[in-house]
Amino acid sequence: MSQQESSVGSNKWIQVASDEMRQIRKRWGLLSFRQLAACLHIDRRTLSKLDCRHPDGTLTLETLDRIYATLLYLSSFHFPREEVDEEQHRLAHSRIRIVMCSEISPEVVEQVGRIIS
Repeated sequence: MSQQESSVGSNKWIQVASDEMRQIRKRWGLLSFRQLAACLHIDRRTLSKLDCRHPDGTLTLETLDRIYATLLYLSSFHFPREEVDEEQHRLAHSRIRIVMCSEISPEVVEQVGRIIS
């Protein structure tokens, strides 16, 4: 087993996160990680860890939080005004799905749910 494969196994959430990022890229009309990296001003190599074909479990939840924070902020510039709230809700629910797959205490998950609702 390669180091990358074992790191994916240790971060069970990475598969969910990679699928969520694929859906986000599609909604945002960004066909490649290069385009997404340019939009978010985040290193392409960091974002490519969320590639569905080769997810890399070395990505940390803190980095993922930074990516989602940037997406939330930029959504008001990227989408028309009438679509911003819907996209921000989608991003929040996407992040919650990832949290639910990570090994975080139930108390933290409950707090996150209260914050975004």
